[in-house]
Amino acid sequence: MIDHEARHYRENRDLFHQHLHAETLFMTGSAKVFRDTTRHFFDVARNGPGYVPVHPSYPHFCTELHSNDGILGDAREIHIEYCDQWDS
Repeated sequence: MIDHEARHYRENRDLFHQHLHAETLFMTGSAKVFRDTTRHFFDVARNGPGYVPVHPSYPHFCTELHSNDGILGDAREIHIEYCDQWDS
């Protein structure tokens, strides 16, 4: 049984939670957790497109959010990745 009210508890409010539905990742969390981690997403968006063509033997640019960062709800880590080409 899922405790939907638990997401409002203070200790869960500032954590990322991820859910996968129809092969789509949904990440939820407070404005604070998105604000505190935005540098990871901007780093990938800003540096990924320029990095990949210069490093053809390593065709993606990435960063990770780790469990010891204190921001992940039920995940061990989240790997954020930029790729020029995605294989199906």
